[in-house]
Amino acid sequence: MKKYHLLIVSLLIVLVSCKDESTELAQFTFQDNLAVKYKEEVTIEIQPIVSDLKEIRLEIGNEVVKTWNSFGSENLKFTIDSKALGIGAKDLLLVAKDKSGNSFEDKRIIRVVSDIQPKLIDFEIVGTLPHNISNFTQGLEFSGDQLYEGTGQQGESKLAKIDLRTGNDILKVGLDGNHFGEGITIVGDTVYQLTWTSGKCFLYNKNTLEILPKEHLYKGEGWGICNDGKYLIVSDGSERLTYRNKHDFSIVKTIEVYTHEQPVIRLNELEYINGYIFANIWMTSNVAIIEPETGRVVGVLNCANLVSQGRGSAGDVLNGIAYNKNEDLIYLTGKYWTKTFKIKLKQNLADFLVSN
Repeated sequence: MKKYHLLIVSLLIVLVSCKDESTELAQFTFQDNLAVKYKEEVTIEIQPIVSDLKEIRLEIGNEVVKTWNSFGSENLKFTIDSKALGIGAKDLLLVAKDKSGNSFEDKRIIRVVSDIQPKLIDFEIVGTLPHNISNFTQGLEFSGDQLYEGTGQQGESKLAKIDLRTGNDILKVGLDGNHFGEGITIVGDTVYQLTWTSGKCFLYNKNTLEILPKEHLYKGEGWGICNDGKYLIVSDGSERLTYRNKHDFSIVKTIEVYTHEQPVIRLNELEYINGYIFANIWMTSNVAIIEPETGRVVGVLNCANLVSQGRGSAGDVLNGIAYNKNEDLIYLTGKYWTKTFKIKLKQNLADFLVSN
């Protein structure tokens, strides 16, 4: 009987403890998550529920932004500057403690969307080139006038220099069959190639395509990659773009990509062009033009016409963006496509610059 008595007492203690921990001490006055446009302010209210509160703490994205230690009869208010917060979703956490040592948490999400509606950017097709229909295109990049292409699929992934006249390989190197090749970018004499699920970024000599002994490791999936001359910019299939150190692949910062309505997910192959990030949106015919400083989508290329012409009978989705600086032209293609298109924007990108 003594064992059962101790067990019952222990259970009662646990139940009392759980009840104390879950007692509402304070709460947000709104039930749903918050959404606010970039550059706008939003004032949130917190309602203290009990009278013997010791502290209420407000955290945004794991950072304490306000602490209250004295309380009256009115709700507490705090104004959030969305510009300082930045584009994207952040955790909003209220932590309340009473004088007896009990605590209670109330959680929400605050989502900052873009304050501008993306503009449809017109372009013209100025040339068409053959594309190797066996190439499951994952990355496309120019170095001078030499085009490089990285492809995917297990056992078929490669990196190649491309003959623009024929679309065939001039020089190529295949990946081990365990790896699924993804996006590529070139910095100096080094080609970087991501892998989808292997967590490895392979490095190659740009001229010989010899694989270098150094490789970078990362967590999560690898999709697209480009660079702004200083940092590597990597996508993982979500709305996030991660800036990485080009020497050791360490994370520098992360931005989230949003329109005026919602996050833009499935960001795939990337290209940095004249101060903007161009990104294929997987499973669509669109290329998003992204402001790197904020993550706002400022423009969109609707490439449905290219898809209908270039895909062919066995082709897959649009995927492959390369910018030739010498020509000031953008090259677009897709997975197993029959064609690569040379396009020229009808508007100068500088016309679409927006102030931060």
